[in-house]
Amino acid sequence: MKKIILATLISSAMSTSVLAANAGQGTVTFEGSIIEAACGISPESTDQTVNLGQVASAQLTKNGTSRPVPFTIKLVDCDTSEKKTVNVQFTGAINSELDDALAIQGSASGAGVVITGLDGAPVKLDGSKPAEADYVTLQNSDNSLLFSAYLKADGTEVIPGSFTALANFTMSYN
Repeated sequence: MKKIILATLISSAMSTSVLAANAGQGTVTFEGSIIEAACGISPESTDQTVNLGQVASAQLTKNGTSRPVPFTIKLVDCDTSEKKTVNVQFTGAINSELDDALAIQGSASGAGVVITGLDGAPVKLDGSKPAEADYVTLQNSDNSLLFSAYLKADGTEVIPGSFTALANFTMSYN
C-alpha cells in the first residue's frame, strides 16, 4: 500500500511539474477603428516605413535627387455604390527651402523627401483640397494607390547622416 501511495505521489508531483513547466500566458490586443468611408485601409498601409536607402551625397550634389522608391496605400473592401473616387492628401513638416518636399530630421541635412503620385508629379503637402482631376476612380473590392518618394537636394550644403521624415495621409472620397 505504501508503494502505491508513494508511486501516486511521485506521479502527481511529476505531472504537476510538467504542467508548470509548460504553462504560460500572454495577452493579445486587437485594435483598429471604424471609419465612415467607401473603403477600409489595409493594416500594412496605415503605418508604413519607406526605406529610401543609402543615398550618396555626390548624387544629391550632382543630380539633385535620389532614385524614386515606390510605395502603396492599399484600400480594401471598397463599395462604390455611393463614393466612386478617392484622393490622398499628405501633410507634414515642409522643407523651408523646397515647397514640394518634407523636411528631414536627424543628423543629415541639405535635402527633403518628395512624394509623387502615379503621374510622377510631386503631391501637395499642405493638406489643401485636391482638384477634381486629382481623384482616382475606385473599383469595388480592393484598390492599390501607387506613390513614390525620393530625396531631393534643397540647395543648401548636403551633410551626410541618418534622417527620417514623417507624412500623414488622409483619404477624401467623392
